[in-house]
Amino acid sequence: MVLYLLLSILSAACLLIIFRYFVFWKIDTMHAIIVNYWTAATFSFMTSPVENGSKLYLIGDFWYVSLLIGLLFIVVFFITAKTTQKIGVGVASVASKMSMVLPIGAGIWLYQESLDLQKSIGILLAIPAVILTSKPSRQQEGVSFDYRNLGLPVLLFVGAGLVDTCIKYIQHHYMNDDNRQLVIMSIFASAGLIGLFKLLFEVIVHKKHLSLRSIGGGLLLGSTNYFSLYFLLKCLESPGTESSTVFALVNIGVVITSFITGLVLFKEPSDRNKIIGLMLSVIAILVLSVQLN
Repeated sequence: MVLYLLLSILSAACLLIIFRYFVFWKIDTMHAIIVNYWTAATFSFMTSPVENGSKLYLIGDFWYVSLLIGLLFIVVFFITAKTTQKIGVGVASVASKMSMVLPIGAGIWLYQESLDLQKSIGILLAIPAVILTSKPSRQQEGVSFDYRNLGLPVLLFVGAGLVDTCIKYIQHHYMNDDNRQLVIMSIFASAGLIGLFKLLFEVIVHKKHLSLRSIGGGLLLGSTNYFSLYFLLKCLESPGTESSTVFALVNIGVVITSFITGLVLFKEPSDRNKIIGLMLSVIAILVLSVQLN
C-alpha cells in the first residue's frame, strides 16, 4: 500500500510538471495528449497477461461506459494542461487535487461511507483553499494574466472530481484481477479514439501536422499517465482502505510536491493568498485523512 501510494503521488505530480515543460519545448499540447492516450493504452495491453490478449470479452459491456469516461478523460486532461500553462503548477495541482471532495461525497452517497465532523470540516475547508490558490499573484512576471482564465481552475475542480469518482466507480463495479489491464486499456483507447477525430479535423481543415516533438511529448506523458492510473487503482484495491482515505493521502502528496516544484523549478511567485490557500488545503486533507483504517 505504502509503495503504491508513493508511486501514485510521484507519477501524478510528474504529469503536471510535464505539462509545464511543454511550453518550453514548444509542444502542441492537444497533439501530445492524443498520443499520450494511445501510448497509455499500449502500455496497458503490453502489461496485460498474454492469455488476456484474446479475451476482450472480459470487459463485457464496459466499452460503452469507457467511451463516456474516455471523453471525460481527454477533456479534463486538456483543461489540466491549460491551467498549468496559463496559471501555474501549484494552482493546477490544488484545483485538481482538492476536487477530492466530489469522490468523497460520492463515496458517502453510493458506498455508504461515514460522514462525521472531521469529513465535514475538511470539505468546507476545501472550497476557500481552491479560491485562494487560484487567485493570480501580482508578482507574476512575464505573464499577462487574463481574468477569464480564472474559470479554468473551477472547470478543473469539477472535471477532476468527476474523473476520480468514475475511477472509483469502475474499480468497484467492473474491475477484477482478470480484466484490470483490459479495462484500463479500454478507457485510454476510447480517449485516444476521440482525440484521433480531433487530430484528423485539424489535419484536414487547419492543415496542422503531428510533429515528432509532439509525438515524443505524448510518449513521455502517456507512460506517466498509465502508471498514475495503475498505481491509484492498486491503492484503491488495497484491503481495509476506503476511497476517501486513498484520495486524501494521494492528493496531499501531489499538492505539496507540485507546489514546491513550481516554486523551485519554474520560479512561480508565492504571495500571501497562495500560502494561505496551500495551508488550508493541507489542513483540509489532513482532517479528511486522520482516521485511517
